[in-house]
Amino acid sequence: MSDTLCDLSNQINPRLVQAAMDLVRPAQRIALLAHEHPDGDCIGSALGLAHILQQMGKTAVPICVDPPPKTLAFLPGIGMFQRTLDGEDYDLVFALDAGEFSRFGPIYERYKAFLDSVNTINIDHHISSAGCGTVNIIDPTAAATSELIVLFQQQAGLPLNKEAAVCLLTGIITDTSSFQFTNTTPRCLEVAALLLQAGAVPEPIVQHMYRTHPLAQVRFQAKVIDNARVACDGRLMWSYATAATLAELGATPEMDDNFAGMLRDIEGVQVAAFFKSYEEPGITRLSLRAAAPYNAAEICQRFGGGGHARAAGATLHMPIEAAMQEVVSLLKEIMGCPETTHDNDK
Repeated sequence: MSDTLCDLSNQINPRLVQAAMDLVRPAQRIALLAHEHPDGDCIGSALGLAHILQQMGKTAVPICVDPPPKTLAFLPGIGMFQRTLDGEDYDLVFALDAGEFSRFGPIYERYKAFLDSVNTINIDHHISSAGCGTVNIIDPTAAATSELIVLFQQQAGLPLNKEAAVCLLTGIITDTSSFQFTNTTPRCLEVAALLLQAGAVPEPIVQHMYRTHPLAQVRFQAKVIDNARVACDGRLMWSYATAATLAELGATPEMDDNFAGMLRDIEGVQVAAFFKSYEEPGITRLSLRAAAPYNAAEICQRFGGGGHARAAGATLHMPIEAAMQEVVSLLKEIMGCPETTHDNDK
């Protein structure tokens, strides 16, 4: 019997790894892009890959237009993140955890000419990703982009230190909800075991991400639950928050992490939607969670978004009340719950 369930050194198409390494080897200054409104996986994958590339003697700069969530302040090297491309003097770009440059927000809008011309390696695990790189390493079977970074590191024979392992394990833990989601595969667990061997420890990651919350965040959660409405005999639930909600509770935008998942965890709920509008009044962001047979990614694609079957999101260019009406109407139709069905406040 083999010592392992999976050969972690042969999980990515070798031609893609070779093509990527042909770009990495001569590069000296490398930008690592994390998408706007970052989560644990895009921050963990960008920062983890930065540590790997720095061990190779590269100048590797993680970049995100938005600051990393405060819950990720414990990650080694988190202060390396920059908000701009700073002169565009990069000879290679990694675009991480998204398959379209538009997901990187104002970074792409501001540096479009440069990003459209520079060599780019796109690594992502979302099923809706089309690929935006010179080389595209996209695998929807991966639980997280951080998992793919480790597979790339193993296959290319790149160094892996404790700092990189902590960042990459954080990405996997956040995208699997501590290995609770159905995207947790034998390969994912083997990758996590490898990161533990490299020195990463799960407990402090879980402590920071899931067990320690500011009082304002707990009050924020309570407000979102109080705002929740249900339909389809309790199978559909949705809630919302606005800039006024944040001001009332003294909360900050990053405190709403996984609110859709919180609603989905309520007994009987099969589909949960969380709507938020903190910035421009005409922009609403949707976070959707769904249990089988419903597919969150397919639903969000109808609104120009995407993600995974169980968790996805989209940005709607309309006020939050209109966005809720349009999305909830579609969800009711998909779930066989006609518009005439009474919606309950609780």
